[in-house]
Amino acid sequence: MFNKNLYLLSLVITSSLLLSACEKPPVAADKPRLVKLMSVQTSDSQQSLDLAGEIKARVESPLGFRVSGKIVRRLVETGQTVKKGQALAELDPRDYELAKTASTSQLTAAKSDLALAEAEYKRFQELQTKQFVSELDLDRKRVAVSAAAARLKSLESNVSLDNNRIADTILRADSEGVVSQVQADVGMVVSAGQPIVTVAQQGAREIVVEFPEDRRTIAAQYPQAQVSLWAQPQAKYPAQLRELSAVADPVTRTFRARYSIQAPSNALALGQSATLHLNLQGQRGLIKLPTSALVGKGQQTTVFVFNPQSQKLQSQAVQVAGVDGNEVIVAGLQQGQQVVVAGVHVVHEGQVVRPLLAKQ
Repeated sequence: MFNKNLYLLSLVITSSLLLSACEKPPVAADKPRLVKLMSVQTSDSQQSLDLAGEIKARVESPLGFRVSGKIVRRLVETGQTVKKGQALAELDPRDYELAKTASTSQLTAAKSDLALAEAEYKRFQELQTKQFVSELDLDRKRVAVSAAAARLKSLESNVSLDNNRIADTILRADSEGVVSQVQADVGMVVSAGQPIVTVAQQGAREIVVEFPEDRRTIAAQYPQAQVSLWAQPQAKYPAQLRELSAVADPVTRTFRARYSIQAPSNALALGQSATLHLNLQGQRGLIKLPTSALVGKGQQTTVFVFNPQSQKLQSQAVQVAGVDGNEVIVAGLQQGQQVVVAGVHVVHEGQVVRPLLAKQ
């Protein structure tokens, strides 16, 4: 009896061990991911951006001869005021004068040929009425008159063209302005269209500045600006963005912008050093975030906001107002919110996380 009980006890123990071995171990719960947070401090935008620039005319025309040749006279200097039609430089006209003489001689000969052809045609008309010549001979004389007239017209055009070339040996100003640059001098042999003198036309003045790559978007977002002169920093004139280059300079990697300045005509001189002041005010609730905090979703920009109560992340849309170095100026967040500033590509909305470091 004792052996039977011992056998049953051993059987129960063996069965328990077998059942325990078949059971799966308990699955450990996933640990919340550590995230780096930043506590945002919002404020009204009081930032400004100052860029050095130069005062230029709105229209600067590099003028060149319409014909090639050797410069024999330069009649203006840099900084000189010129009037419309004033001579700026001259080329040696001898070759063009010889060409005109040749074309004029050909024109005289063509006039004689036409007169002779007309006289013969008239004579053949009289002979044809008396049946001394055929109708075919009369047609030939008629064609000869037409050919002589066409040749005369062509040579007249050549003479006019030679006259224009002689006139083009004198470079004249297209409008009133100031000579801002001289690119050639006496003795140089220049080609047609090569810039000789640059004339800055009188009229509107502009400031030309260069925007760094990381601040180009500011120019489009803030077209209103102010301009002050280095010689008169206390005087500021309103300016309006007129032109922003879409292509970066291949050397400086900057984007050129031109701002029209509203100022009295005698207040700004060409070539003056000036400063462009961009005031980034006008928006409330702006903060700075590192670029690593932004998440792009199509045309929308979002950030992950940490909820202290639920310990979860929430996606929130923001508006980018500008850039400042490696930081982005955004709007759409509230004071005290905690934003994920690192590892946004490995987290998702609704995920339970644990703060790694809170930055105030």
